[in-house]
Amino acid sequence: MKKLLLFFAALLPCFLAFSQEADGTGRSVDVQIIPRFEFNPYFTPGQSGDGSSGSSFGNSSLYTLVEATLSDHVSFTLSNHWLATPHTGWEETAALYKSTLYSNSNNWVDIAKVDFTFGNWIFTLGKDCMATGGFEYDAWDVDVDYMLIGDTPILASYLWNNLPSYQWGAKVGYALGETTQFGLQMTTSPFGERPFASGLYSYSAKWDGNYGPVANMWSASAVQRPDGGFEWLVALAQQVELGDFVLGFDWYNIADVDYGPEDDTPCEFIKGNTFRPRMAWAPSEKFDMGAACNIYTRMGSLYDLNAGAFFHYYPLQAIQLHAAFGWDKNTGALAAMAGLKVNLHIFQR
Repeated sequence: MKKLLLFFAALLPCFLAFSQEADGTGRSVDVQIIPRFEFNPYFTPGQSGDGSSGSSFGNSSLYTLVEATLSDHVSFTLSNHWLATPHTGWEETAALYKSTLYSNSNNWVDIAKVDFTFGNWIFTLGKDCMATGGFEYDAWDVDVDYMLIGDTPILASYLWNNLPSYQWGAKVGYALGETTQFGLQMTTSPFGERPFASGLYSYSAKWDGNYGPVANMWSASAVQRPDGGFEWLVALAQQVELGDFVLGFDWYNIADVDYGPEDDTPCEFIKGNTFRPRMAWAPSEKFDMGAACNIYTRMGSLYDLNAGAFFHYYPLQAIQLHAAFGWDKNTGALAAMAGLKVNLHIFQR
């Protein structure tokens, strides 16, 4: 918490100076504090499966988000993850800071990027999410609903949960009108220990399309391993909007991420398939709900399967009450989750 206060104390003079110059210049700034708390119990009925039972705090976390436009051509985004307690209580938060100078695990800085826009071109420098993955990567982490059965995520995929996807690098994108955008990105590799010093990189190409009710995210990434070789990560995701309903289907050519003997460093992808059918229904601004299923195959056999549903209720615009439940095949366990998320806009101009 001390680091959080020092962070805002350092930024406040900048925001005050910025706001004095913002009127009439097209500049803007939005600073948010986003706390999220939830409780996530799980158990195995009838002593089936591996007898899994326990609880966690799910996606409980504290984020800050700064989004600013400096001119018609320059903007920046800063997303910080200050607290996290999904697995092992405060040890999870300590890991965010111990991993500060590493690229093989996520840390307290998720996004720290500057975007330069010139006509149809956009250039991005800094720390950003790797340009790969399905629509589950499109949301801020603090907005993602998932439950845990031990280390098994429900609603979110193994890839989203286990891959250190925030990396340092650069991206160039080109937009064809408002419907199509192509991007090329080079970042540090999540298989490398230190950013840049490891000499390991990832190269991604991505196509984002938005064609009326139909949208897609297709990408391919070559992710460098410590031996100098590359792992290929391909993601094909598409969705369609039908009135208040959104139907989607994602496919990854990866079933999971394998970790080394110390269980703290990803060493390779577990090749296979991840299939993610999903749906959402938003009949009003006060309420929405949805469901997602993760089907994993490896070497032609079922690796795992789980499914879940979520519910959101907004008593006020800034407050979200949420709940979810789900089931996992490998453990035979059921999981539930209930919580609260608040978006506090502490500075806007």
